[in-house]
Amino acid sequence: MALNTPDFDQERDWLEQLLTGQIPLGRAMALRIERLDSSGIVLAAPLAPNVNDKGTAFGGALVSLMILAGWSLPRLALRRAGLSAELVIGRCEVRFIKPVAGAFRAECDWPPAAEVDDFTGRLSATGRARLELAPRIVSIDPCEVAATLQARYAGLGKPPLEARRD
Repeated sequence: MALNTPDFDQERDWLEQLLTGQIPLGRAMALRIERLDSSGIVLAAPLAPNVNDKGTAFGGALVSLMILAGWSLPRLALRRAGLSAELVIGRCEVRFIKPVAGAFRAECDWPPAAEVDDFTGRLSATGRARLELAPRIVSIDPCEVAATLQARYAGLGKPPLEARRD
């Protein structure tokens, strides 16, 4: 399955609608997809709707944008594989490095194709799979990593009939 010549423009439109149309937080954060390609995804957000009482980006907004950036890649992998499943974050560890005083973006790289194939293959076979990703927040001015996230995303679906015991 992996990354076989997808239509990134069509996927970007579909995913941005999902992130801002079906996830109210994405709309409230004013997020947008800045880049989606074979290397990964970049979600961008302005400071104004995500500001805290100190005039910097709210930590929850930084974490939320990283979680959504990471969530987007397995969501696309499921769509490309024609699989229907719930996708949740099962575990995450965040590290705040620097305050963010302006617009920011969350970047997440695609894992190796073999890991994506394993994720969709396991989900198809057993109804459960996980994928480890490492999104990060990059401030725009100055351009530097401001936060990191180590995350495990879980796909939860129904296994094929022959694998069920109900």
